[in-house]
Amino acid sequence: MMIRVYFLIFFLSLPFLSQGQKTSFDQNWKFFLGDNKEAKNPSFNDQDWRVLNLPHDWSIEGEYDESNPMAGQCGYLPAGIGWYRKTISVPREWKGKQVEISFDGVFMNSRVFANGQELGFRPYGWISFAYDISELADKEDEITFAVRVDNDLQPSARWYTGSGIYAHTWMEVSEKIHLKRDGIFVRTEGEKILVDAEIRNLSSKKTKLTLRHQVLDQEGNTVFQTEADGLQLAAGTESTQKQAFSLEAAHRWSVEDPYLYTLRSTISKGEEVVDQLDTRFGVRDMAWVPETGFWLNGKNVKLQGICNHQDAGALGAAVPEKILRFRIQQLKDMGVNAIRTAHNPQTPEFYDICDELGMLVMDEIFDGWLKKAKNDYGAHAFAEWWNRDLTDWLRRDRNHPSIVIYSVGNETHGPVGEDLVALCHALDPSRPVTSGHSGSKFMDVLGVNGRSEKMDWFDVMPRDRVFIGTENTHTWQVRGYYRTKTWFRDGYPHKRQQPFPCPDLTAEEVFKDDWTLAENKKNAKQIFNSSYDNATVRLTSRKNIEQLRDIPNYAGSFRWTGHDYIGEASYVHGGWPFKAFMGGAIDLANFEKDLFYLYQSQWTQAPMVHILPHWTHPTIAQGTEIPVWVYSNAEEVELFLNGQSLGKRSPGSAWDQMQCEWLVPYQAGTLQAIGLSSGVVVAAQTIKTAGAPAVNVLSVDGQELNNTLGDVVQVRVSTRDAAGNFYPYGENRSYFHVQGSGKIRALDNGSPIDVEKHFEARDRIAFYGLTRAYVEATAMEGDVNLLVTGILGEKRQITSNLVSIDQQWINLRGEGKTAPVEIFYTTDGSQPDRAANRYYAPFEVVAETTVKAAVYLKGELIYQMEEAFGPNAGFVWDAHSSGDSAMGEQAEDALFEKAKFSKEGADFRGKGFVVFHKNEQGSIQWYQENDGSSGEFEIVLRYSSPVDQSLKLRVNEKAYSLDLKASASWKKEWKKIAVKVMMNSGANTVKIASVGKALAVDELEVK
Repeated sequence: MMIRVYFLIFFLSLPFLSQGQKTSFDQNWKFFLGDNKEAKNPSFNDQDWRVLNLPHDWSIEGEYDESNPMAGQCGYLPAGIGWYRKTISVPREWKGKQVEISFDGVFMNSRVFANGQELGFRPYGWISFAYDISELADKEDEITFAVRVDNDLQPSARWYTGSGIYAHTWMEVSEKIHLKRDGIFVRTEGEKILVDAEIRNLSSKKTKLTLRHQVLDQEGNTVFQTEADGLQLAAGTESTQKQAFSLEAAHRWSVEDPYLYTLRSTISKGEEVVDQLDTRFGVRDMAWVPETGFWLNGKNVKLQGICNHQDAGALGAAVPEKILRFRIQQLKDMGVNAIRTAHNPQTPEFYDICDELGMLVMDEIFDGWLKKAKNDYGAHAFAEWWNRDLTDWLRRDRNHPSIVIYSVGNETHGPVGEDLVALCHALDPSRPVTSGHSGSKFMDVLGVNGRSEKMDWFDVMPRDRVFIGTENTHTWQVRGYYRTKTWFRDGYPHKRQQPFPCPDLTAEEVFKDDWTLAENKKNAKQIFNSSYDNATVRLTSRKNIEQLRDIPNYAGSFRWTGHDYIGEASYVHGGWPFKAFMGGAIDLANFEKDLFYLYQSQWTQAPMVHILPHWTHPTIAQGTEIPVWVYSNAEEVELFLNGQSLGKRSPGSAWDQMQCEWLVPYQAGTLQAIGLSSGVVVAAQTIKTAGAPAVNVLSVDGQELNNTLGDVVQVRVSTRDAAGNFYPYGENRSYFHVQGSGKIRALDNGSPIDVEKHFEARDRIAFYGLTRAYVEATAMEGDVNLLVTGILGEKRQITSNLVSIDQQWINLRGEGKTAPVEIFYTTDGSQPDRAANRYYAPFEVVAETTVKAAVYLKGELIYQMEEAFGPNAGFVWDAHSSGDSAMGEQAEDALFEKAKFSKEGADFRGKGFVVFHKNEQGSIQWYQENDGSSGEFEIVLRYSSPVDQSLKLRVNEKAYSLDLKASASWKKEWKKIAVKVMMNSGANTVKIASVGKALAVDELEVK
């Protein structure tokens, strides 16, 4: 074998007769939600099935419902079983070739059929896979593909998963001699490039081959070439060719300058090119040092990270690449430089985007190695499938320079951790392995979740390895919502959680608005959390930023989370109508929270200022002191109220001085913050007290709508007063109509409690002044214009009873041609038509009025609108009313068997309680998540029993005895019994079995 090496600075033209082809297979699938075992057969009649393009998530298209089996863990959306079918004619060019159909992601339990023949089964919903259909393509002229997706058993995870073929599909055709799938592995050491190339010979003859590797720069110029000829490969065999070469003066890949090369690998047989594959890579060096953390290209880099799930709010798990890119860039603009793929791999384009934008990645494969949700992968498939899935994942992802570390588990345990790490090392020795608080003794890098937030952590932490806070920190906030009193999830002080102190901002609470009165809440968890960075589990975001910056052996921190996500709504936020987890710095609809700007002030250099809270407070008395914070990276900030300076402040380095703070006596008007550096104004922001909602302002976030079928654009609808000032309490409903070659893909508003349908909705309420519309192109060309209308005004008429009916157009593609709009309205409850009042100007309404309006476009009715006004409409402005909000986990929200829900009693908490009847043996089970370390907890059961009895309480696999005393009045007098138990880190199940005696269970509390 002869090896020839060329150093080239020009592009080579390669004579090739054929090479591998990878083409999209996403178009024109047929879909049916339901099960029919005959659907695998080519002769099955699917004429009535829906035609759609992939990627597709059927769960997000459905209705939120408290009774859906996904429940609060997965976001109350529908699950079930679905089928996809597609029939194609086999091209003549496929005959005699290697043909594969590949799937980037299917959730979950997918079975793929071709002409009725099962190609394979994959239980894991977050893995890419492919099937060989070469023999079928050789002998058939037509192939019918059928995919059965089974996400019926719920919950199938601890957060929203989506359902269906949520990622791209491909058809890949190559010669019988080809580079194996994911068979190129390229990594770098300094300027040294190491390449493994796996070649397969599926032909019937021994063949002499030449393997050429070229390195192309970003402009497409070949800067290096190496060639190995005389390779002998026997029929039916495969071989791995290893080569190493130096790339002198290589342009390094970094967070600031993510330069990408392309490795072009070519297999030739004589003069014939039989396969060619391009692999992007980056030249970069990594080092992990226990004392100083992570080093990239010789530079000490703090991993300023976040964790994110797959879903993107109203778009579900099938996230368009354009929106995914927007979200990653949004995080980078916030100052984030690293993402943990919690707790599963993302779609392939995620890693491509991170490569291109310079975003570091902790690539995570599994949540649990054992059951964590009743019907998750750990419960049913991990033991059999982990090796195959881990292998496929590593081979798929290991060429991405953005990936700097692997994670193999989250808050789980078991000796299998050692095997997982060993396989990672075998398939990719270039990266270390960690986990989120799982099998830590086996890990190269110590990853710790909530335990790393405790006050004593850096005093007692192990120092033999690099440490990363894999979920640090946990703070919760709702966009536009404020409280001046600090809130700790488990109270303060708390011996087990060891939280850092965070003093109240005022002695008495300033803000009283809320989503409902306390007596309407199912339990005390059903609260919104403050955007002041004063609602936390153990430490504030500011304290976490300070620790990461100042502690040398703190390599990185990954806050939970970057964006809000659907699911984990019951255990954390009390369940229905809460549907989502609100720990992100950005909400479900991609709207930035105040927290976004805190990080930006600490982690970015471009001058910025951001004021919080807003300055519209209709129920707050004049003169009430409101804490005004300004986040800024300028040297100093000056604040003005109605043109009068309130003085200058300088952002400090200590956690509680990162914000510039003024206690400002409230008076309506204008707040302005000016950021100065060296005495020069470098940034400014002005906010004004708003009057009643009067208009909607439309704008586009991110890229415009392209001339591409299925392209999506994000439209922001902002509630404003007549003068154009943002109205921060806006909750009026907007109505949407697309004119031209487009449609509404989904609507959202970022609310964690709005349970209206997203998919192809026509209207949506605003949430704290904002609404989001995703508009999708239905053709490659053509004008697209969006009409947004609404009946606007203060819902509760606190300061105004004026109503405006607004109409706004926005041009999204092509020409802004719009048709005339006419609006007719009524105030007496009747349905309006063209004979009703024509709208020309704002008008007043009395309390308890419902305004209805008919919207006509070019003389045709396109929709009816309505909006209610009065003292009981919309959010609550004075939330002083008390209610019996239970602190524990309610029995009626648990899983129970041979028992019944009841509210025939007294003094129970929540909506009712669970009754076990005499002579029947049933059970009740709660899910409990411990985001800290394993250890001793106290469980308190609130019950009522007509007799003394002894029960067994089982926590995971360990049983404890409960000796219950009789209540004086069954179902009216409630007793409590406490027991010390051991709980694991991560998911835990708490189960009580009845013993055939009458028993009422009201609540479980874990301390």
